[in-house]
Amino acid sequence: MPGWRNGLRRGLKILDPKGFVGSNPTPGTESMNNSDQFNKVTQELEELARTYSAKKGSPGYEEIWVPGDQVKLWSVPRQTGQLLRLFTLAKKPPIILELGTSAGYSAIWLASAAKEYGGKVYTVELAKPKIRMAEKYFKAAGLDGYIEQIEGKIEEVLNKWDKTINFVFLDADKMKYATYIQQFEKHLGEGAIIIADNAISHADLMKDYLDYVGKSDSYISHLITIDNGLMVSIKR
Repeated sequence: MPGWRNGLRRGLKILDPKGFVGSNPTPGTESMNNSDQFNKVTQELEELARTYSAKKGSPGYEEIWVPGDQVKLWSVPRQTGQLLRLFTLAKKPPIILELGTSAGYSAIWLASAAKEYGGKVYTVELAKPKIRMAEKYFKAAGLDGYIEQIEGKIEEVLNKWDKTINFVFLDADKMKYATYIQQFEKHLGEGAIIIADNAISHADLMKDYLDYVGKSDSYISHLITIDNGLMVSIKR
């Protein structure tokens, strides 16, 4: 394995709240209690992601894009969650926008970092069953105060958006990524980070987006080849 990848894995392990939450990870402190709570919630969500399934078109899922006949949670793997936390801690973005909440797994990783410096995660989801699941887990993780859930179609939410965005995580219907970035990029602050999931696993559905961020003079982009593939773009 290349040296940089070994280094990345070590860095992710350090930044996992299992071993580090807040500035004082000493056993018996509030930080350790938060760590135990975080891990209980994330592990429960990881198991739920392995087992959850609903039929396409089930109540609450009528309008969502489904790549197949079954609705899954499609949560990011833990390593991707760790990397999202790493980027968030490094950038310290006041406003984080997530497109595609699902059951809240990735938002919890983002919010666990945002809590460190007073940032906030805005996460958008259309499927009502997933919105209810995410609300439950945000509260269980003690992070609901750092997350604002927005219910609705992403295009409609972005049409009304009026805040400067410092960090975006894209994990929704892949073929619309190019549409979404063209809607929200006018709100991006200088140096804003955009991370798009599934840049390897669903690259065929994201071709327009990958071409856009790869060829545009407005972005510096790099593909990180872990898990499902993350295209990381930085606004010039």
